[in-house]
Amino acid sequence: MDHEFWFEGRKPIASVGDDLAAFGIWLTDEIGDDLKHLRALITTTELLMEGGLRDYRWQGKSMLLQLTRQEADVSAHTLYQDEDLHLEDESLSIQDFDQQAACGIEDFHELLLAWKDFIAS
Repeated sequence: MDHEFWFEGRKPIASVGDDLAAFGIWLTDEIGDDLKHLRALITTTELLMEGGLRDYRWQGKSMLLQLTRQEADVSAHTLYQDEDLHLEDESLSIQDFDQQAACGIEDFHELLLAWKDFIAS
């Protein structure tokens, strides 16, 4: 999974490839520099990959993380609100790649490890 990490001031920022952009937003806004929470998520992904857990769900401030033994999925809460909302101007539509993304659990685990190394340095 292609990614870039940098700091804006003291805030860590993550950017993940266009089709997985929601993971970068999730890392930046939901995890940030919270090493304790990040380590717990790394342990959770390891348990999933080893078969010790079937699934895991975490509701953040603005995004929902759902993990299974095979997949990681993040989605913005806004996707679950106002599902009947129709925008008149298509240019105002929400970009799905910023709102939802999914990848394999192994790739997600590697992304978490890379983020941990980055913010711990």
